[in-house]
Amino acid sequence: MSLRVQKFGGTSVGTPERVRRVAERIAKAYRAGHSLVVVVSAMGHTTDELIDLAHQVSKNPSHREMDMLLTAGERISMALLSMALEDCKVPAISLTGSQTGIITDPSHRRARIRRILGSRVRAALEEKKVVIVAGFQGVSENKEITTLGRGGSDTSAVALAVAVGADLCEIFTDVDGVYTADPRCVPQAKLWKKIPQDLMVELATRGAGVLHPRSVELAKQFNIPLFVKNSLKEESEGTAVVSRSDLQKGSSKASAKESRKVESERGMEEFQVAGVTADLSKILIRIELTRPTTLPSLWEAAAKNHLSVIAPFFADGKVSFFSDRDGLVEWHKNLEHLSLSGFVDSYKIEKDWVPLSIVGDRFSQDGAALAQVIEVLGRENIVPLLGTSSSLALTMAVRSDQADEGVRLLHREFLEGQKDG
Repeated sequence: MSLRVQKFGGTSVGTPERVRRVAERIAKAYRAGHSLVVVVSAMGHTTDELIDLAHQVSKNPSHREMDMLLTAGERISMALLSMALEDCKVPAISLTGSQTGIITDPSHRRARIRRILGSRVRAALEEKKVVIVAGFQGVSENKEITTLGRGGSDTSAVALAVAVGADLCEIFTDVDGVYTADPRCVPQAKLWKKIPQDLMVELATRGAGVLHPRSVELAKQFNIPLFVKNSLKEESEGTAVVSRSDLQKGSSKASAKESRKVESERGMEEFQVAGVTADLSKILIRIELTRPTTLPSLWEAAAKNHLSVIAPFFADGKVSFFSDRDGLVEWHKNLEHLSLSGFVDSYKIEKDWVPLSIVGDRFSQDGAALAQVIEVLGRENIVPLLGTSSSLALTMAVRSDQADEGVRLLHREFLEGQKDG
């Protein structure tokens, strides 16, 4: 049988009843002969509650102490799940990120994994135990507890799959898999049975919360089969995240022929849309540099603090991009420093503007895509502030209170086979 890494998100372990249900699911896989490493997130809204608690006692809590606090959420989940498994007569052991040997760089709140030692994991697997690992966390070389940032448990799971040589990695969540849009916003959204890794990276980067982009990038780099499934449905097939070559290998001759026919009817070189997404967890940052050659200083500051830079647009000494809303304080600090150092002339952080994106193929070859998007949005008086495109994605800045409606309009236009209005 196979060696599997499974990850269960916060909703999946959100209540004692759901913890027991997850334990029963794991027990079934264990009894079928599979070796299992299970990564868990904090229960429900525990992380948000801990963040709120921190800000009730401190105006500006340090990143180190926040990491010490936030890792408690995953430790609660791992211990409870291990207890539930023991009640199912399945031998289990829970391990923190540091006990697992997840070694990270020294950054707090947004650490990057350097390597995983995993000796205790391998020893426990040899003893036929299910290993429960606290996601989202690790330890630096100088023994400081670190966290990997929002969505970090996905990254923990795929990195562990690489480290232990797992046959596959399954991400269990509260939806059936990867959709063409968030089904809570667009009930007509369609489920992908298989989706190419490169498109999944783009969707995740631009707001599809079902997977963290770093986890998909790791799976792509190390060729780890990655699946997204519904933890609340026993027989969920979910979505397989695969390489383009594997996608073609898995298609029958008949389906491949039908796909070619559909593409030729649309136009062989026209752009194709795979998904629509918006991300309310992002903000828009607009900067005027003192001179174009100071741009590397800006990127260096972002990289040093692991601050995300999404859909950057640079022209005439001005640069615009999206970044994580929870990095707002750090961006203010870094941009003030760059201003005082003579690298930045002025900057604006637009908290009410968020990215709205379509993801697919051939956008850079077809200028009609952007024009069509702007036309569709304009029908409902949604006027993008700016837009950028690459071969796989087209991203615009729209007002946050118009983002969901923008997703619905674009999904209807490009993916439901009917025009708006």
